[in-house]
Amino acid sequence: MHNLNFNTDTQRYSFVSAKEPAWHHLGQILDHVFTAKEAIEFGGLDFTVEKQRLITEKWLDVPDYFATVRQDNNDVLGLVGKDYTIVQNRDVFSFFDQIVGTGKAIYETAGCLGKGGMIFITAKLPEKIVIVNDGPIENYLVLCSSHDGSMAITAFFTPVRVVCQNTLNAAFSNNTNRVYIKHTQNVKERFVEAALVMGMHSKYLDKLEVAFRLLYDKRVSDHDMKSIITRAFLSKEEIKTLALTGNIELSTRKSNMVDGVVQYYQQASEIDNIRGTGYGVYNAVAGYFQNQKNFRNDEVKMKSIVLGGLSAQYTQKVFDRLIKV
Repeated sequence: MHNLNFNTDTQRYSFVSAKEPAWHHLGQILDHVFTAKEAIEFGGLDFTVEKQRLITEKWLDVPDYFATVRQDNNDVLGLVGKDYTIVQNRDVFSFFDQIVGTGKAIYETAGCLGKGGMIFITAKLPEKIVIVNDGPIENYLVLCSSHDGSMAITAFFTPVRVVCQNTLNAAFSNNTNRVYIKHTQNVKERFVEAALVMGMHSKYLDKLEVAFRLLYDKRVSDHDMKSIITRAFLSKEEIKTLALTGNIELSTRKSNMVDGVVQYYQQASEIDNIRGTGYGVYNAVAGYFQNQKNFRNDEVKMKSIVLGGLSAQYTQKVFDRLIKV
């Protein structure tokens, strides 16, 4: 399930893509990379949101809590506290342009999920990473925001292997590739601060290229590959048990994930040129979660892979372990 918003007034799905359709083949496909203005219009993001008071069925005010409501169709998006500050979609795009500089990024996708409670934007950056004998790695800036109180405004850089469209969310200790901005009164001031932090993305990409080359040069046997993947899926308690007893029995869910990643590593054509390397193992984990594992819908998948959920955490653990061994 895609969970894209469908606007009954325009009879359009709230999604726009440049040149190529997404897997769901929904939304508007433009024959050119688009501007922020076009993203808002064709991505179904040209609506505003307001906070409205809550009243019980006996006409009593509910103190300190408000509903967030779309002003174009009166859809209720979520429940928020009194200090929650709405950031309109146009302001989100303004923040986006502050980070990369107007005209320097190429907008590629934009849209919203559910009733419009979550919006997302991606733009391709001019810098690329090239790993020997592997496809080029394009670099993207992704920005997600919510109107339902479920998440802070989140902006981050992520590389994508063009050959397979695997999103490689590798982070480092200083976390220069990601910022979070809460919906509070000083949110506009935080935009400026965050833009300065994210402006350091070239340093992050340089560091990432070094790490990917290190993984590419690191030989990994099939036995070590399965061991690294298995340990990434263990909890802290399970790791302690493994250290004490030398053995651990995985749950059916985790065992299936390990088997799924191993099978992906062994059979996926996109791993052919990098199989036997740490870079291949890392790509296999990313590829399994993005291309093979079933999620309830796109929103769940986005939160799990892109917004720091379990899939992202497992993939990060593999990256960290590969860098250390």
